Amino acid sequence: MNKVAFLLAAAALFSPAFAQESNRSQVATNTKDVTVTGTIKNFDEFKAAVLPETYIQLVPMSATGSFQMFVGDDGSIGYYSNLPKIPVPKAAAFSFHLSGLPTGRYFIAVQRLKSGSYKINGGPPNAFLINEERVFILVVDVGDQSPRTIAAGDLIVWTH
Repeated sequence: MNKVAFLLAAAALFSPAFAQESNRSQVATNTKDVTVTGTIKNFDEFKAAVLPETYIQLVPMSATGSFQMFVGDDGSIGYYSNLPKIPVPKAAAFSFHLSGLPTGRYFIAVQRLKSGSYKINGGPPNAFLINEERVFILVVDVGDQSPRTIAAGDLIVWTH
């Protein structure tokens, strides 16, 4: 899949009509402690594409749903985030905790997967988690309790 086709497919999944989120306001000046739990339904397929350098990361989104992407020197497409790298879960059920997460909207990215059937432009692909063919959007609001647990439910690692 070329870069343009990949970006168009990703944009369709991120459009407001497809995104699953709460209708809360976004305030980016507060921070919260958040635990995210869920299950990766296609864990066996996902596990086969994991490398030692693979990690999970929350990627910030604007109020309009935009986010920053980059193309690495190796041809990989990545999602820009300055948030901590989260280790890949060892089982389908996952839980991770982030302290001091700024309020806002995020999607869950899987960065630096193995090249192969998910090859994009010759480099390692990246992925994100979807729920019922929509990107799972995590909303952290200024009015939320801290710490807070967000149950993501059953998710699929989408790599195409």
